[in-house]
Amino acid sequence: MEKINLALIGCGGIANAHIEGFKNLSVRGLKVFNIKAVCDVIKENAERKAEAIQHFQGLKPKVYTDIETMLKNESLDAVDICLPHNLHHVAAVKCLERGLHVIIEKPLGITMRAAKIIIDEASRRNKILAVAENYRRAPKERAFWWAIKEGLIGEPRIILWASVSWGPSPWGWREDKFAAGGSWVFDGGVHWADLDRYQLGMEAEEVFAMCHTFDPVKEGVKVTVDDMTMAIIKYEGNVYSQWIWTKAAPAKRIYSHIIYGSKGALSDEGLQIEKNEEKIEIQPINALVNSMRMKLPQEIIEKFFPKGVTDTFAIELYDFYDSIINRRKPEVDGIEAYKDMAIPLGFYESAVLNKPVKIKDVEELRVEEYQKEINEELEI
Repeated sequence: MEKINLALIGCGGIANAHIEGFKNLSVRGLKVFNIKAVCDVIKENAERKAEAIQHFQGLKPKVYTDIETMLKNESLDAVDICLPHNLHHVAAVKCLERGLHVIIEKPLGITMRAAKIIIDEASRRNKILAVAENYRRAPKERAFWWAIKEGLIGEPRIILWASVSWGPSPWGWREDKFAAGGSWVFDGGVHWADLDRYQLGMEAEEVFAMCHTFDPVKEGVKVTVDDMTMAIIKYEGNVYSQWIWTKAAPAKRIYSHIIYGSKGALSDEGLQIEKNEEKIEIQPINALVNSMRMKLPQEIIEKFFPKGVTDTFAIELYDFYDSIINRRKPEVDGIEAYKDMAIPLGFYESAVLNKPVKIKDVEELRVEEYQKEINEELEI
């Protein structure tokens, strides 16, 4: 099995999940990556990640604190970038210019303009650009996609997303607009946007949102992103998605994802079909996943869960490998990730302008009022 020589750039928290993904591939016999180097400005972080990789790889990756030095010294095919959002376009372009394939944590860029820089460079160099969008790869989310595709809930109508919790402590760079681009509604919202688009098979047309920061100072630290966003998305075919996300709601926590169709609904409980006013048929989520596994062709199941792997990070990494080896588009490439980004960034544009915003205008850089000062700060 051909191996890809790879370096891990960025050794913070999310890199742990990537390393676990590499490990899961290895123990399943998919030893497709040779991780030659790790890089982080904090040497201790890079050392810890190198030691973790050595446990399952055998060989310890070389440790670097500077990307340029690493790229100069190492013979690589690809990189896995796990950096703060404001560094994505800087690191990705350096690696693409060296002729390397890139998988990068979501969101692709801190702004639409930054993301476009990466996409254009990958296209110019004819290199694979994959975005680490792992949510859609979970068995439950694949089952939701299948159930909608099979018409089990009828025609999709309404999607409800809710994440309501309390976060009184500062969250590092993620609450700095110039490092993160926005709150979790951007950072994690690209997951929700990707699931909406993937499961519906539809594109967003328009958004309207309101954002607010209830706690602008946390333990003496200034917060420059929102801690509450409420939004509505209009998709093609008159399908609507309503989001509420907040870290400013003490005591009662809520996490919910429901997809309503003309015949029934999908949620964490599974598939529920309305038979009549007195009877609802329920298929638990595990049964729904099993139905999908039995009814989809085996080659699709193998693509979804190679060698039976269900770790979503391992699956996205293997998809990246396979796209390099077979010179094909990865499942979530730069264009997919760009469309995912446009939805939550559209929320911010809508909130600043206090009016609905067309997603096409966000994608085509005609609306950048919220993003303008980030682009100027980063000289994009």
